[in-house]
Amino acid sequence: MLTFSRAKSYLFLFLAFIPGYCQMVMAQQSLIEDAGVNSLLTGKQRKALSILKGLDTTSPSLLWPNLSPDLFFSNIRKNIEHPESINQGQQTNFCGYAALTHLLLKYQPDVYVQSIYTLYREGALVVNRKSIKPSEAVRNAAGTLRRKGELDMLHANQMWFLSLADAFKGYMNIVDHHYQPGDENKIWAGTNLAKFNKMVKVFTQRKLELTGSDFIRPWKDDYYAYLKQQLQEGVVMLFVNSKYLYPHKHNVLKLRAPTHFIVLYDLNKINDVLDFKYWDYGLKTEQFITRKRLKRLIFGITTITKYNEEEKL
Repeated sequence: MLTFSRAKSYLFLFLAFIPGYCQMVMAQQSLIEDAGVNSLLTGKQRKALSILKGLDTTSPSLLWPNLSPDLFFSNIRKNIEHPESINQGQQTNFCGYAALTHLLLKYQPDVYVQSIYTLYREGALVVNRKSIKPSEAVRNAAGTLRRKGELDMLHANQMWFLSLADAFKGYMNIVDHHYQPGDENKIWAGTNLAKFNKMVKVFTQRKLELTGSDFIRPWKDDYYAYLKQQLQEGVVMLFVNSKYLYPHKHNVLKLRAPTHFIVLYDLNKINDVLDFKYWDYGLKTEQFITRKRLKRLIFGITTITKYNEEEKL
């Protein structure tokens, strides 16, 4: 006996052999999936995707010989749609650049798209009078980084992180100003607190509230109260000792120095512990920590004032 459901199956098999029918079904499904993604996007994200749609995303750049246009522009689209997913890759010192880029993608994705496209096509970029002009060695390296996890295939991230590392220098980079293969793992790519704050200032042009340093923790009596106040002022970034953030990964020796940049999203008190919510390594994470551990964790606090969800830039 031919049931209705079986009849539908036979009909679909018959139609599958009609030229163009399967393509039409798949195109319709893709359209539905895109619509689902777009319904969750902010106005800023939709604007950035609209800008990207109007650009030449197929031709290679003569200035970046090892970048694949397909990998490059699919990477940009992913970054716009999922700003929380960006990370520095494995075994690199790109942490500070990833944190900065996360903020750009969340609050100014249109600026990110225009900036990275200009850099791709022209090999140089000027942002608020700061020149970013990667060396030939950097331009040849972008697209060739390997054994960096997901970063291997994320050509836009490779180009962007390498370019930022080449353009912005701090005291820790003074002995290694010129890129050589493998320097993404070394002090050439490292970021100290003052250098990070300079990058944030260049790209946001906002007033920053700063406390702490590379060596001495902030002079605050109550870190919890101060951070709660700063979260009301704007976006809060922390320069932390990752050995206290992830103690299970560093249980032999705790270096008393900051090593990692994260973005603080929320902090609440629950009985005797703190509910600590933050972004790093391409994820939003939640931990319960003590006040003592919070104080040991933090070396630098950077607040971008008036840079929040209510004030769309």
